[in-house]
Amino acid sequence: MTKNILWREGWIKPLLTESLPSEKCGICNREFGELDFVTSCEFCEIGIIHDICANNHISTTHAKELGEKINKHKEKQLHSFQ
Repeated sequence: MTKNILWREGWIKPLLTESLPSEKCGICNREFGELDFVTSCEFCEIGIIHDICANNHISTTHAKELGEKINKHKEKQLHSFQ
């Protein structure tokens, strides 16, 4: 069965927490740990959040927007390196 999956960009940008507006995740409110993977939501202004928190946040809070984005990009093929 074919399923929609979501491709996350593979680049890593090191950040220092002191350069962020907050040293806590905008979802779970826990402090960021050493080498935590973080991201932000492209659909809202929630701030910097743990990558794991982002998965649940985007798929539940922004289900409609996510569905629209999937449909918009359905026919676009991935490059061979993706």
